[in-house]
Amino acid sequence: MKNGLKNSIKDYLESQELNSEQLESLTNLLNSRQEKQAKRQEYKIRAITAVLLVALSAGIYLGVIKDNKSNIPQLIAEEVAHNHLKMKPLEVAGESLNDVRVYFNKLDFSLTSSSYVANNNLQLLGGRYCSIQGETAAQLQMRDEKTGITQIVYQAPYDKDMFTELPNLQEGQQPVRKFVNGIAVDIWVEKGVLFARSFYQ
Repeated sequence: MKNGLKNSIKDYLESQELNSEQLESLTNLLNSRQEKQAKRQEYKIRAITAVLLVALSAGIYLGVIKDNKSNIPQLIAEEVAHNHLKMKPLEVAGESLNDVRVYFNKLDFSLTSSSYVANNNLQLLGGRYCSIQGETAAQLQMRDEKTGITQIVYQAPYDKDMFTELPNLQEGQQPVRKFVNGIAVDIWVEKGVLFARSFYQ
């Protein structure tokens, strides 16, 4: 009895055939599902790739910013030394900050006296506009009263986020000194102003 039922089921299943339309419909259905799965897979791969590229770009960008910020004193020194070697002519003459302060009305701050400059016996000759790392700054030419050699003192607004931590004289710290092309450059912060002094060492 069991063999008879088994054979009957087998004969029935073998007799069932798909006609060409049914076969084509089934094939199309299978192909459509495979295409959808392939598109989903492709979309996932593209999305993951895009996320990874954004993350990589952000990492590189932040790494460059961090590296540039840690290198700020050197970048300032290079810019200042370059300006020192060019030594462009004065735009305004004066022997005191009061004499030239009115001329520097495009600055976002008022020219400030520095105890470090005073301690080095520098006499103001005059100044001109310049920039330090893209910030509008004053370039003040000064004469060393002992040697008669011209030094340059720069003043720019101090932005901690842009320039990072720099030595602050009011906190008892000493200026950082860098050397570029035979020029010594001292860099410090005083009274909320970024200072740099360049001179032949």
